[in-house]
Amino acid sequence: MKSIITKLSGVSFGGAQENIKTFGNRDINSYAMVREPDNPHDPNAIRVALFGRIYMGYVPKAIAKELAPLMDSGRRFMAFFVKLNVPFYEGPIGLTVEIREIPRGEEGQLGPVGHQPEARGL
Repeated sequence: MKSIITKLSGVSFGGAQENIKTFGNRDINSYAMVREPDNPHDPNAIRVALFGRIYMGYVPKAIAKELAPLMDSGRRFMAFFVKLNVPFYEGPIGLTVEIREIPRGEEGQLGPVGHQPEARGL
């Protein structure tokens, strides 16, 4: 599957602002994508989180609708840092990520989520 570059949604709640300021950078580089099939707002919800725990935002609804069935079937995806979205005047800071499928057998080569030395192909 081709990689997808997108801005995360839901970055103005749940502590995301502070987390993005602290962990939204190239040094961290990679984030887990966690399915939330029981999410009351969207059964296709995919949370993006450092180590699977530190909330950074959500994959936008339209993209999650495509990826959720793939993840539910066992395919693995990760989000990689692209850029910090800083507003010119006021407003929330955002995070742009590249979503890539992780082929089976390569999981161990990535190291712990959140400590990948550099994103491939950027």
